[in-house]
Amino acid sequence: MGSSVSNPESDGLSMLAANLEALGHDVQRIEAELPVDDAFPWDVLVLPFPKLQFSTEEMIALHEHLRAGRGLLLLTEWGDLYSHVDHLNELTGPYGIHIQKDRVTDLEEHVSHQVKLGGVVLDEQPMPHYVRIRNFSEHPITEGISELIYFSGCSLKTSEPAVAVASTAATSFGDLDLDIELDDDEEQGNLTIAAASEMEGRMLVVGDSNIAANGYVEQGDNLAFILQTIEWLLRVR
Repeated sequence: MGSSVSNPESDGLSMLAANLEALGHDVQRIEAELPVDDAFPWDVLVLPFPKLQFSTEEMIALHEHLRAGRGLLLLTEWGDLYSHVDHLNELTGPYGIHIQKDRVTDLEEHVSHQVKLGGVVLDEQPMPHYVRIRNFSEHPITEGISELIYFSGCSLKTSEPAVAVASTAATSFGDLDLDIELDDDEEQGNLTIAAASEMEGRMLVVGDSNIAANGYVEQGDNLAFILQTIEWLLRVR
């Protein structure tokens, strides 16, 4: 079931769906392929790391969805799993958002995994690719947000009309070879991890699909961030 709104496991989105329904939103699961015969019936479409490439008809329908003044939340992933980056950039590029083939890593601003036995902490293992995000642009999505926890996500590049809404500390870098070491060809600095764009419709891209998943959405302000993203996407029309 993977990242489905009906999946209660750690990689599912059932907690997000329950919170949206509690706010009065109708949440529907897309069972298989996107319907392309008519316009999508949803005001906001959430795509949690699509692993299969969209057909030509599906890609056209997604662009039509945005041109019709509706919203799209795309959650992607680190590296180039499933050779997804170039394909998804066909969707996001016209909106000025460009997904990178790296994994955001920070040897200082990260969380640790506690090893416990009987409630006693035996060890703490640093997780440098589980990055603390504390830099936010002024935007409706980021109101009241003080920290996100970013779980093995990629970085993003922006160009007009897109804007960065959340970025890493200056100590972060985009790890291309996944060796958790900064190499000469890897970018270090304030890396964008969430970007918003608005033309006819609105798009928000986050480089980490786990940020909304059951096992991670309650970390930091992740849940509030995703809920505020949905509200912003809904206000497009």
